[in-house]
Amino acid sequence: MSLILRRWPAALILAMAIVAIIPSTKSFATEAAWARLAQGGYTILLGYSRTPGGGEPLRPDLGDCDKRKSLTDRGIQESRRIGMRFAARAVSINSIYSGEFCRAVETAELAFGRRDVETKAYLNSIVGGADPDVIPPELIAAVEEFYGAGNLLMVTHPALIKAISGTKPRQGEAIIIAPGANPGDKPRVINRLLLD
Repeated sequence: MSLILRRWPAALILAMAIVAIIPSTKSFATEAAWARLAQGGYTILLGYSRTPGGGEPLRPDLGDCDKRKSLTDRGIQESRRIGMRFAARAVSINSIYSGEFCRAVETAELAFGRRDVETKAYLNSIVGGADPDVIPPELIAAVEEFYGAGNLLMVTHPALIKAISGTKPRQGEAIIIAPGANPGDKPRVINRLLLD
């Protein structure tokens, strides 16, 4: 019994050390991602912010935001915080692309400014029977053709981010990608960035 009691403090110290290391590892990973973005030349995939309810149909009225679901209050705040995090880090963004769905456009505009957002059909979600493993060739080409001192940011749907990264992103998580090994290959995931 006394042997167990003597070992217990050592086990407690070890457990506390592990708990202390885990958050700093996530923090270190996020710091490494910010450092990469400071170098420029990457593409950032960001999912839209929180919306009420479930999905919405692809057609008709795509882009008619008066008839579409918009972000929740929490989603609006989340979008603004994302923009503030990029501004606070002074990360250079050359171009901002968004899918045509209102929730993606609104996320991009709230975070980065209305005048800077270009909509791209290839950033719409993979729905309606489309193969979820097929990444639009236009997206691959955009990633391959991007060269700049800053970064390219794309706001899209989690389904498309999952097709590229292999995992569904968490709310407020961005995926940093670069061209694949060969022209036309699936983009490579470089890092993940926790924003919220």
